[in-house]
Amino acid sequence: MIQLREMKENDLELVLAWRSIPEVYHYLHTQKEPLKWDEHKNWFENRKNRIDWIIVHEKRKIGVMNIIHLDTECPELGIYIGEVKLWGKGLGKQSVIMALNWMKKKGYKTACATTNKENKRSQGMWESLGFKIKGTVKEGTEWLYVLEKIP
Repeated sequence: MIQLREMKENDLELVLAWRSIPEVYHYLHTQKEPLKWDEHKNWFENRKNRIDWIIVHEKRKIGVMNIIHLDTECPELGIYIGEVKLWGKGLGKQSVIMALNWMKKKGYKTACATTNKENKRSQGMWESLGFKIKGTVKEGTEWLYVLEKIP
């Protein structure tokens, strides 16, 4: 059972720990090395035009789900499972479905996502949900995926 709950300041240490795992940050376009506490806290305090959730599975925090660019017609979903041992179990896909349901209730019709071209697992997840590649972003290092109609 997956739940999404809004990220709080007391989640920051755990999120920083996840983002310090090389297997996790390797695929994040915003990060190429472990974050420093000050930049991480500054990011949290200055977030705008987005929603960030903690993914909870069986009462355990396991990752982050977010939606950015909420003021556009195609907000961008982002996700990572910080608990690496839980990769490949469908928990990310379940989280994305919950986020898409939230978007639909808010009146959004389309959704976007980007993923590192090396991240085959992520690509498979987006494609299994009906997202289609529409081009590249981030100097060609990431695929842009679009879901034309949120189910």
